Amino acid sequence: MFQFGIDEFMELCKVIGAKPIITLSYFTGTNQDLMGLIEYLNAPLGTNPNGDVSWAEIRAENGHPEPYNVEWFEFGNAVWHGNHRDIIIVEPEEYANRFLECYQLFKEIDSKIKLGIVIRSGFNGLYWWDRNVLNIVKDNFDFAIVHFYRPGYHPNCGEISTEELFKITFSSSDQVKYILEKIEEDLKKVTGKEEVPIAITEFNGFTGNVPYKYCLGNALFVADLLRIFISTKVPILCANYFKFSRRMVYVPKFLTGRKWYKRPDYYVYELYTKHFGNILLESNVESPTYCQKGYRCHGSLVLPNCQKMNENLQKSNFEKTQFIKLSFQYLPSCVELERYSDYYIKLKLNCKERKGLGLYLQDRILVRNNWIYSCEFELKIENLNNFDFVLQIKDQNYKVIERHGFAGNQLVNELGWIKTGFDFLTSENIDFLKIMLLIKKKEEIVGNVYIKNLKIKELGPAPQFNPTPYISAIASTNEKKDRIYIIVINKNLNEPMETRIEINGFNFSPIVHAWVLNGPSVDATNEDCQENVKIRYRRVKVNVKDNSFSFTFEPHSVTALEIFEKEKRIPIIHLKPKVKVISSLKTKARIILRKSFGSIRISKI
Repeated sequence: MFQFGIDEFMELCKVIGAKPIITLSYFTGTNQDLMGLIEYLNAPLGTNPNGDVSWAEIRAENGHPEPYNVEWFEFGNAVWHGNHRDIIIVEPEEYANRFLECYQLFKEIDSKIKLGIVIRSGFNGLYWWDRNVLNIVKDNFDFAIVHFYRPGYHPNCGEISTEELFKITFSSSDQVKYILEKIEEDLKKVTGKEEVPIAITEFNGFTGNVPYKYCLGNALFVADLLRIFISTKVPILCANYFKFSRRMVYVPKFLTGRKWYKRPDYYVYELYTKHFGNILLESNVESPTYCQKGYRCHGSLVLPNCQKMNENLQKSNFEKTQFIKLSFQYLPSCVELERYSDYYIKLKLNCKERKGLGLYLQDRILVRNNWIYSCEFELKIENLNNFDFVLQIKDQNYKVIERHGFAGNQLVNELGWIKTGFDFLTSENIDFLKIMLLIKKKEEIVGNVYIKNLKIKELGPAPQFNPTPYISAIASTNEKKDRIYIIVINKNLNEPMETRIEINGFNFSPIVHAWVLNGPSVDATNEDCQENVKIRYRRVKVNVKDNSFSFTFEPHSVTALEIFEKEKRIPIIHLKPKVKVISSLKTKARIILRKSFGSIRISKI
């Protein structure tokens, strides 16, 4: 029997030199239970700040009399979508009010702790749920928590070629950077603080898609995200890859002590750990670029990156916010409408022969193209159990733009009114939108649905993105400043990229050490052959001329370069310096170090 609890976790953090960040459960236990956990971790022996169980004494009985002094706590994890069991949704007001209550209670236990608020992130910064939470919480939190997964590909939304899919995926890393910067900007506006730390407690590329989530292309995307997280000026508290077990490494017979093997993502961290310095160098990269058409499906969105804003924007027929009249154009005979006002209705459902029901609440709302909106409404369910509820936003051709819903059960009937909402982005060629209520059930659809205060708010234009550089890079040096590290990601799936690397103010050796992560194709995995995707070492003698040299990067690869100061001992085998920053180039491009350990510039030849 494996025994691994809170004390074992704290011991692990101590052994590996990690700072713990504890996720406090939102859905299990009480506020008193959460206070007890904080007291167990942080209260000095002989104190009992909570006045209930003496948790410091229990900790001492468990072999650790000294407090752990944990600083960072998350208040829940992705709370907005419920617990997928008996809680289908958490309204932002509910979360915000409980957060404020606990914020005060927890600080009374230990004033030094930092309590973080969960946010979802939207197309242009904060999401609908986030904005409503922060309207209540304001500046009474210590850091924000966000997750990033791209591209959110779902095969049931249509097949995309491997090449096109990875072009979309690789372009989304710069979109993550943009969203991070917008979130920081929004948080500073809400709180009035000069800096609000952001904890990225989960990030990765593909999620449920096998084999893509285990392939070389996912590793390239992870490498590029690390480049962004390291180099951005956004105050990132942490950026945690999710997850080590069964994503970065794989044990065929889990927890049996059998041999494990490395998946491609593992090697990205090996490159950053062994071949990156602890002093970041400013870098500027110019490179050939490509365009991609974007991706939209079931709430997942990667924007196209060569799209120009339409100067002749349509005129919408409403102001920034408008309540939408619930004007059903057609109702089946098994649905009876009871109207209290234009904006408040009751649907009596007696559809015993149907397992699906689609009702258009409004079938013509003029909107702007390439524009971000929020949609918000209130809902109450009576006597309708075990159903799927979805509100769909469609264009004039009945194509789904966005969908928002949840799976209901018998507890929904006990909740009373639910307030929910979401953000959505209109397409480039939209004329007007339709709003459809979709109810699905395995059995007959019988019960009552109340809807009121459906409103749409105009938030502004969609962000515009430039073409994606094939080469991205990050650069660093070490404490002794006797070598330069450059990590380069070549996103070109078909062609090697010839580059020119120029280094000024640093007299360097013509021997360049390169560690190249690559495989036979961008979708190659190690599932059947553990040697398929791996790191290969190259020792290259380059022709140095005018403080520069040429280097060619393989297609779909991540390369770590180490360049040593001249007349220093040049090792044949790689050293293991601390990890830090990286810079990248492209097809005929060049990297220029303008000052001694000042900045690196990569530009087209």
